[in-house]
Amino acid sequence: MSTAMSKAESNALVVSYDVLGTHVELDLDFVKKYLVRGRAELVSNQELVFFMNTCRQQKLNPLVQGEVYLIKYSKDDPAQMVVGKDAYLRRAFDHPDYLFKNDGITVQRGNEIIQKEGCCLYPGETLVGGWCRVTFMRNGKERTAFKEVAFAEYNKGKANWNSKPATMINKVAVSQCVRDAFPKDYEGVYSEDEMIASGAIPVDYKELDDQKPEEQPAEEEDPVISQEQRQQLFKAAQANFGKDKGNAVVKSIIEEMGLTSTTGMKMSTYNKVVERLVEICTAHKVELEAEEGTKNDGAAEE
Repeated sequence: MSTAMSKAESNALVVSYDVLGTHVELDLDFVKKYLVRGRAELVSNQELVFFMNTCRQQKLNPLVQGEVYLIKYSKDDPAQMVVGKDAYLRRAFDHPDYLFKNDGITVQRGNEIIQKEGCCLYPGETLVGGWCRVTFMRNGKERTAFKEVAFAEYNKGKANWNSKPATMINKVAVSQCVRDAFPKDYEGVYSEDEMIASGAIPVDYKELDDQKPEEQPAEEEDPVISQEQRQQLFKAAQANFGKDKGNAVVKSIIEEMGLTSTTGMKMSTYNKVVERLVEICTAHKVELEAEEGTKNDGAAEE
């Protein structure tokens, strides 16, 4: 029986595409090392392939910090693809058919139920839910999508749901409504707030610290990074800036962290270095795009 990989399988393991003028290339190792939150060692290749190809299909850029990432916190639950709040809403606002939205919260004031705009809960009001109405064009006609969600259904009583309940339930309503308005653009993607609200990912997904000592993983909590991880860090910088400048960028980042070398670097510090490198690379790409746009404008004027 042949063990040769089919063309479809080979193509799925590496994705390459352009989004908003930026070229994105992803493979299994890169996604697992840099784009997974939680416990990356638990993510299967199948989940990584699904993530990469959904990013390509939906034109999402996981190299922009906070835009989209994969989360896995338990071996018993599937990995979840999560889109950051700003990126999620930007997709709707940038859609050519989007017109405007109205949103707010639903409250009980005495015996009266009121839908009001904004998220300010007045004294004497009880929070009932959140709502959103998106107005858009379809087939040349103005149409409206509407969603109203119940606070009792989503409230987990933790973190922001305890301190900012009106804001959180409003976010859920907005996320659901823009997906109803533009279903093709949101197929398979959900906002972080919505995922937490639905219970798909927990409010405090790093709850290993709350376990009893005998239930803790046997691995060192903050291990030293491997040689492969060190090399991958420099390769990522060199891919964006070239060899010499890329090495200099990494050096400047580790100096920001109070270190002189990547030798002996702990994983917690390594994650911060990677986040900082992604920020710098993203800013560099934006700068290059701006320069290219200026050149094109100048050429057009000539």
